[in-house]
Amino acid sequence: MLAVPVPRYADEPFVESVLCATDFSAAGMNAFAHALMMAVTLRCRFTLFHAGEAADPHVEWSQIPGVRNVLENWGYLEKGSPRSAVFEKVAVDVDKVYIRSRDALGGLTSFLQSDPVDLVVIGTDGYGNAPVWLRPSAAHRITWDTSTMTLFVPPSGGFVSMAHGGFTLRRVLVPVDVHPDPQPAITYAFRAAAFSSEETVAMDLLHVGETNESLRLNLPERDYLRWELLSRRGDVAGQILRTASELDAGLIAMTTDGAGSLFGALRGSVTERVVQGTACPVLAVPVDR
Repeated sequence: MLAVPVPRYADEPFVESVLCATDFSAAGMNAFAHALMMAVTLRCRFTLFHAGEAADPHVEWSQIPGVRNVLENWGYLEKGSPRSAVFEKVAVDVDKVYIRSRDALGGLTSFLQSDPVDLVVIGTDGYGNAPVWLRPSAAHRITWDTSTMTLFVPPSGGFVSMAHGGFTLRRVLVPVDVHPDPQPAITYAFRAAAFSSEETVAMDLLHVGETNESLRLNLPERDYLRWELLSRRGDVAGQILRTASELDAGLIAMTTDGAGSLFGALRGSVTERVVQGTACPVLAVPVDR
């Protein structure tokens, strides 16, 4: 049985509560793996959320592997462990929330308003298709309507393996500009290094557009971080996607403010395009974090 991993940088925890919003699709299993492994690594509260039309929630939950079964397969619990072992052995407090509703996104937003969490993890359809949980609008709805940091995870790839629960994060891309303030994204980008077993994690800052002398960045100095500022010109979302692909980034961290000032683009459009077009997870960090 594997020992529960201790965050490498426990003095700067990433978050203290994680909610995974699942639609029980195969594509959503990658998001489930990321959310659960993050909760295990951070030893924090973990909520599984689903909204559907079934009268019996057990019918819905039976469509995905149980948290205890996954942890057994990953080697963190012995086979046949009791339900209590998830908290006793792994220090993760698990809660399943089912809301009977046709409006999954509205139900999630209402739940977060009454029971806020630090991070929401959502699986997307990937490559150009609108994320299932975000239809019919854009990726900004959850992030801005609830001021909740949101991790959008594609159907495959990322920094966590569903097969064995291992994780590694080698490189993070952080788009920066004067507005919105890039500092929240920078802060959570370096805290995300807790999900890396690499000796050094590359933190690439990307500025798209003309050089702006008023751009001021406060970069945390840690011996496990390597910061580099990159400059590109052209379409903002296109350059973010191109650079992420060229660098093989494991995560894109973006500050969002919902006021239409993200790189001068319309509200949420850059974030939405990046979420739909990238092969890696995208962390949308509200500017007020």
